[in-house]
Amino acid sequence: MKIINGIVLTLFGLFISQTLHARDFHAPPYDFLFGNHIDTHQETKIKANGQLLGFLYIIFTGDVDDVSGLPIARHPRGKSDDHDERCGITADCKVGWLIRAKSGAAKFLYHSGVNGNDHPVWLLNRVDIPQPGSYTHFHWITQTATELRAPDVPDACNKQNASQLETEDPSAVNVQCPGWLLQIKAIRSFAFEHGGEVIAVHPGTDNATHLNLLTNYEAVEDISTTRGASH
Repeated sequence: MKIINGIVLTLFGLFISQTLHARDFHAPPYDFLFGNHIDTHQETKIKANGQLLGFLYIIFTGDVDDVSGLPIARHPRGKSDDHDERCGITADCKVGWLIRAKSGAAKFLYHSGVNGNDHPVWLLNRVDIPQPGSYTHFHWITQTATELRAPDVPDACNKQNASQLETEDPSAVNVQCPGWLLQIKAIRSFAFEHGGEVIAVHPGTDNATHLNLLTNYEAVEDISTTRGASH
């Protein structure tokens, strides 16, 4: 059964990546925007049940991982003064993962760590992680996100990149950022390069490459809790 599921996921991903150049990136129905840097490598849509469904993209670097022997891939970075990696325009983007996401909120903790600049780490309680499932990644939205919560996003959360969350408003304690908890399933095999690490990925549920949740913490004054009074 695992082999059959892996084949189905791989064929589906190949179909999506082959049709990407035939349409605009973020064209309907996959036109949901977080309003920050993740939009350079995601396409999702809001379903009738309020969940997000879509794709997380990669580009292959042309290198091979010495450990796993898999081709190395990373997320496309969009366009800036230093690079131009736009899916469907200047970059040959492939689907790396399928996304399913549910709305939530979390407190930003830090971005810099032993791996350098990695996925930002967020604080929330285990009771706030959707079940059943493998929702291991939180990503925030900004005031330009295409959803109803966007106008109420706190200014401290209204940042394009995690480095801005960390450096531009360090005094913004006790602030929860609205966003989405993502469950991702890989549809192909590759070595994902991110945050100073290269991680082998194979078709199926991926709980390693984007894990960025912290759930247990010491109760310290002036550090926010995500647990409401009713819990």
